[in-house]
This record gives sequence, structure tokens and C-alpha cells, in this order.
Amino acid sequence: MIPTLDITDGWVMAQMAVVIYPVAAVCLLIIAARLALSGGERTPAFLLLLAGTAALVVGDIVFALGEVGHVSSVSQNVLEVPYLLVPACIGTASSTRPRPASPRSSRNHRVISSMARRWVVGVSLVAPVVVLLGEGITPSRLISALICLVLAATAVARIVGLMRSQAEHQNELTPCDARRTLPGSPAVTSCRTVPTSCSAPPAGAAMMFIDLDRFKLVNDSMGHAAGDELLVQAAERLRRVAPPPIMVGRVSGDEFLVLIPDCNTAGALSVADRIRATLAERYVLSDGVAVFTSASIGIAVSAFDGTQDATTMIREADAAMYRSKETGRDAITVFDSSMRERIERRVEIERTLRSAIERGEIGVAYQPVVSWPDGRVLGVEALARWTKGDERVAPAEFIDVAEESGLIIPLGAFVLDEALRQVAWMRANIPSAKDVYASVNVSPRQLQSGDFADLVAETLHRHHLPGGALFLEITESVMMGDTLAAASAMTALTSLDVRLSVDDFGTGFSSLSYLKRFPVDVVKIDRSFVSGLAHDESDASLVAAIIKMATALGLTTIAEGVETHEQARRLIELGCTKMQGYLFSAPVPMGELVETVHAIGGRTASFDRRRRCAPVR
Repeated sequence: MIPTLDITDGWVMAQMAVVIYPVAAVCLLIIAARLALSGGERTPAFLLLLAGTAALVVGDIVFALGEVGHVSSVSQNVLEVPYLLVPACIGTASSTRPRPASPRSSRNHRVISSMARRWVVGVSLVAPVVVLLGEGITPSRLISALICLVLAATAVARIVGLMRSQAEHQNELTPCDARRTLPGSPAVTSCRTVPTSCSAPPAGAAMMFIDLDRFKLVNDSMGHAAGDELLVQAAERLRRVAPPPIMVGRVSGDEFLVLIPDCNTAGALSVADRIRATLAERYVLSDGVAVFTSASIGIAVSAFDGTQDATTMIREADAAMYRSKETGRDAITVFDSSMRERIERRVEIERTLRSAIERGEIGVAYQPVVSWPDGRVLGVEALARWTKGDERVAPAEFIDVAEESGLIIPLGAFVLDEALRQVAWMRANIPSAKDVYASVNVSPRQLQSGDFADLVAETLHRHHLPGGALFLEITESVMMGDTLAAASAMTALTSLDVRLSVDDFGTGFSSLSYLKRFPVDVVKIDRSFVSGLAHDESDASLVAAIIKMATALGLTTIAEGVETHEQARRLIELGCTKMQGYLFSAPVPMGELVETVHAIGGRTASFDRRRRCAPVR
């Protein structure tokens, strides 16, 4: 640089350009060294980019030295070689296909790169000492060399400490569960950490767990490519509405995490409201189709003492997000102590549910399905009941836990066996129950297990029952899930003459095409529609439409939750004569079922009198 500036007859702009070359080269060298010595997988494209950067550094330095006459003996062709390597390396890198990362090779490289960094730093800092002493030892040079050594030792100690700290943080971010990532979608590939470099978030940090509502509908109806495109657009919106220092990551599927440092509850709610509004805007996919979605958001705010770890915050934000789902979706919920108690309760239920069947705590209650007004009991719906000491655990609590934990498989097998055993006894001992059937609820996990049809066949055979003695109740979500697996399982079940019914029809989001595609025999009208029959004409219209639709498709309808004679009368007027509900009987244990069946027949006369006395509308 000094010889260039000493030229008196040169063009000033040219001199400045030559001076800038080595400065820029040093900056590029630092960048290249930082990339080369950082952790991570070494792909061919990465190595080619490093080679191109290194060639540019070498070319700039050689060119600068040539300009001041230090390498005048080198031919011009040789000086151009580094510059020719730059486009060659970078161009090749852009067309190189990436290869999957290897966690083991990445760990090995981190060890090697850490050692390389220490050697490079040490040699670089000791080099001035060698230069000073190489020209001869004098008192002033010796003092300068000692000062350089002290500075070098201090710098090396500091850099080694920083490297160790970085290695610890990088280990925290090591993926423990590889998940599918999408181009342009920020990914969080760790199942126990968040995108931070600390084991506990900063005091006052807020964590959001975001789930796109009804995203599965897009995947199922438009294909996974459309679903992926929707996720990418959602990720881009999240980046836009939550810029740094806010950290955004995709957990899996349609779930995202957002970490806001130095934030209180009010600030988190403000950001969450912007995120919800942004994600609710229209999405236009590449084929021009417009889709809409919303977001259910859960928020957890860390304690201000900094003792709350990231894993706990994720779990709490996830629980709050599920509360948003339960309240109708497209909502924001802040985690509170009641939710923490609910999490602890769910953990306790899962822990004790595993042995509850063996201890005889799980029983089965039966609610009759009645043909009305003749009072004939057609079947009984089997419902699991859990009595834990003096406590009765609500089915809504332990059924959800069983579904999530996989315990629904043994629990469902137990209920199926008990129900068919009771039906076999009733058919053999009660003259009016020769054709009574058992109706058993089936979860998606049960239906998609490979041996469920074999389990049903074996249980029917053990109790000497035909397939017609069993109705299996499925939800609309089963048909909307893995349709191939569901269709295969349903076909196997119907080959046994087992009949299928859709439970809580009208509360889900399935289309009528599912009723035609799957071998369904019965549609059960949800109690939420039946409850308003006596006073809400819109409910009456919905029930009438369901009955007409089922009749057109050759399906039978059963009304759930019938509690009053007026509801029963309206159902009969609309064409539905099969019902169940508290008007006839609450779910009763096996010991009370026979008496209940006889009592239902005695109510027919009373109902007939009520119907004759009812005013004409």
C-alpha cells in the first residue's frame, strides 16, 4: 500500500483502487476463514464457494503486489489464473446438487475445525514475533517480541474460551429428531430446544406455539404440494411480521415456534395479534387457487428470574395453543396456572391409565339405542368408564390421553371384548334381545393399526357372534385422514358383516363424497342439533336435511342426545325413529342393563298418550 501511495505521477483514482485491493482481500480472507473453520456439514457446493473466495483473495493480493513491482517477474497469464478460478468455482457451486447431511461427519468436522482454528490463530499471532527476531535481536526488538507474545497469549486464551462457549451452544442445537423442511421455511429441527443459544430463555422472554387451522384439509383436498406451498407462504409472512431479534422456526407439519426476547405478556399479545391477522389473509397458490386459513396461538411467558427452561416454555405454549383450538380456533391463549395443573393432571392420568385395566378400574357402561315409539331396544352403545378409588375420571379426560399415548389400542380391545360378551349373554338369555347389537367407538389409531380387523374377527368368533352383532362408530376425522388405510380397514371389517356408523355427524368437516366412498351404514345425528329441535327452526332444518340426505344415500339415521318427549316427537315427524339419550336411559353398568331394557318398553304407552294429546301445528 505504501509504495502505491508514494507514486507521484499516477492517476489518484487508480492508486486508491490498488490500495483498496489488499484491504478488501483481508476482509474476504476473514470471511473465508470464518466459514472454513465453522461447524457443519461440508458439501461440495460449500467447498467450491470457499475455493472461489480464496482464489479471489489470492488474485487481489497478487495483482496489488504486481502493480507495485514486487512480482514483476511473474507473467500476466499467471496473474489471471486466480481470477479465472473465481467464476469457475462459484458457477459450479451453484449447479451442484446438495447431499444429505451426516450428523457424525458434522461432529467430527467440528472437532477438526476447532483444532484448526486454534492453530491458525496461534500461528497468526506468533508470526510478528518471528519477523521481528528474524532481522536480528536487539533490546528494542526483544521488548517488542515479548509484548507481542503477551498479547498473543491473551488473545489465544480469549478465543479458545469463545470457541468452547460456541461449541456448547452448538451442541444444544444438535438435531435430535430430523424433520422434513421446506425451501424458504424456517426450520426448528430440535425436539427439545428452541432457536436460541441459551438453555434458558432470557428473563421475560415469550414463546409462541402456532398451529395453522384446518391445514389438513388443504393437504387432503389439494395435495401435499399445495400444502407445502401454503407452509412456505405462511413462513414468509411470519418472517415479515416478526423480524429479528424475534426468532421464528418451524417445528413440524403446520406448527411454528416464535421466541420473543425481553418481552412481557402485553407485548407478546400484541405480536400474536399481528401474526394471527397476517396468517388469516388470503393465500394465492401457484396454480392461481386462493385458499384461506387461520392460526391458533398459545403463549408462554418465562419467569423474570430466568429459571424457566426452553423445553418447559414450549410445552406450556403448546398447551395454551390446544386451549385455543378447543375454544373454536383462530384464537390466542396465554398459558396460566390452571393449564399447568391440567398438564400435570394429564401426565398423572397417562401414568395410572397404563395399569388401570389390569387393576379392574376400567368398566363399561351401556346406553340403549331404541326404536321409537314401539320401545324396542335395537342395540347398546358401549362406553368406557374409569373409577379410580372414590374418583370418577371423566371420559373426555382419559380418552384423549389414551389416544395421544397409544393406550387407546389396549383400552379399545378391552371395551370391544366386554361389549360383545354382554351382547352374547343378552341374545342367549333375553327373548326380546335376540337381535340386539353392540355399538363400539373406534379411534383413528385403532382403525389404522394393521391388525384391527383380525382383532374384531377373533373377538366375534370367541363370543360366537355374527358380524351383524357389532356396529363400529367412527368419526368424520377418520375418513378425512389416511383415506387409503381407512378404506382398506373398512373393507376388511365389512367383509365380516360388521356395520359402520359415522358418529357426531355434522360437527366435522367431511364432504358428502366420503359417505359414498366408504362402506358406511348409519349416520348418527349429533346431540348439538337434537337439543334445539323444540325451539330452534334452524336446528330442525339441519336435522331434516341430514335425514333426507341419509335416506337418499340408503343410510340409516340415529339421533343422539334425545332428552325430551318433544324432541322425540319432532324426530319422528322428520322421519327418524331410531334414537338414544337420557329420555330412555343414561349409560348403565352391566348389572342394570337388563332391567333398563324392560323398563324402556313400559314407556311406550305414556309416549303414545302424549302424542295423541299434543296440539296440531
